[in-house]
Amino acid sequence: MRAQRTARPHRKTKRSDALNPRPLNPQPQANRKLPMSRSKLGHRVPRRLRRPRLRLPLATGPQPFVDRRRANRMGVRLRRSRAAPSVPERRSVTAGPIPISEWEAALGGFGEPHSATAGTVTVFSVEPTPLHTERVAQTATPAWRTLNDIDDAPPSELLFGMAEPDGPTLFNAAGGTGKGTTGAYFIREAQGLGIRPMIYDAENRPREWARRTSGLGVDRQNVVYVQPGDLPRRLLGQPLWDVAPHLAAVAKASGAGLLIVDSIMPAVGVGEERLKSDGQAPYLYVGALDALGIPSISFSHPPKGQRDGDPFGSVAWVNAMRLTWQGTPGGGDGHRVRWRARKRNERGAIPGVLLTFTYDEADRLCGAVREDDDVATRDWLLGALVRGPLSIPQLVELLLEESDEMPSPEEVKRTEDRFGHALRRMAREGWVGKAGKASRADLWQLLMPRKAA
Repeated sequence: MRAQRTARPHRKTKRSDALNPRPLNPQPQANRKLPMSRSKLGHRVPRRLRRPRLRLPLATGPQPFVDRRRANRMGVRLRRSRAAPSVPERRSVTAGPIPISEWEAALGGFGEPHSATAGTVTVFSVEPTPLHTERVAQTATPAWRTLNDIDDAPPSELLFGMAEPDGPTLFNAAGGTGKGTTGAYFIREAQGLGIRPMIYDAENRPREWARRTSGLGVDRQNVVYVQPGDLPRRLLGQPLWDVAPHLAAVAKASGAGLLIVDSIMPAVGVGEERLKSDGQAPYLYVGALDALGIPSISFSHPPKGQRDGDPFGSVAWVNAMRLTWQGTPGGGDGHRVRWRARKRNERGAIPGVLLTFTYDEADRLCGAVREDDDVATRDWLLGALVRGPLSIPQLVELLLEESDEMPSPEEVKRTEDRFGHALRRMAREGWVGKAGKASRADLWQLLMPRKAA
């Protein structure tokens, strides 16, 4: 059977203890033993050291009623004070009769006396915390300005004719189109302008960047390269808006003037579905790049099976960026990438760009040639119309025969629009004209056999 626990006799206070009380803390703080108490189950457990209660100063007359919980929520710290305040700006008042209006101003409107005598009330010291000061400041007149205070100068010239010089630029294309080779082309062009580029390779593919840039004759000694593994331990696995301050420090220390992010999805560190559904992620990403103070280029991809779709299937990524380019295969022989400006803030028409990349016998990138896509499209249409009058659908079908991949309906529609714009522009310049209809489509023919400029 369980032995019955007997109660310990209470220790009586000796007269010597009352006359000579024990010190409050006879042992050092490190070796101090906590007082013990018994729980409901009879176990001995240490008892928490209670904070000394705040004692209000003794004062004669009616005492104020103070709601301490509400004071804590409002950010007001109450303390005992008998001396007059030395700094009036701290809004600290001493115990004694003061006007009720000052009492309400000091406490922010809470606290009422039990009884008011001659319009005064006895209070203790009140010191507002920064939170309370901020709340009071919010009641002041809000700051504002007019559009006349904002610079209305036109935007600066585009870098390489494709990138914003004062902010982020987005290049969206399906996998295998040529985003990486386009990035190597930008690095070569940046060094030609005296700008030191910096790569944040979130995909961890250093050899690909080394081979691409080396084949184009880039001075790799002047290219800054950062991987997620180079980040401090506290930033591993964090999204780019948390990593951006570290990248800004690296860019400042190395003198980099252009940041290339390859690519957005691994840099943000979340899945494609969240990038599609989270409408805040694009603006956090763009805000972090804006804070860098240097131009930046980011690469993204559309959803699978949608070559001309929005980045990650969300139009928010297009809207958040200042300038967005859409990349598609250029068609024809070799590796060609056609870039078209999809969204451009503060800018008019931006001509398309056609990049043609060449490779050596070792399948190594060795050259990049840039052409005006409008001129290249005009030359191709002139060569196709030499055969005779053709409609836009027939021209598109003729172009797609040169490609090995099956185009998507969006790509066919985009090509028809591009041909339509080019033919109407060529008609204004006197190159082509309409020659009737075929299956409800206009036939286009050459007006004069002249060679393209």
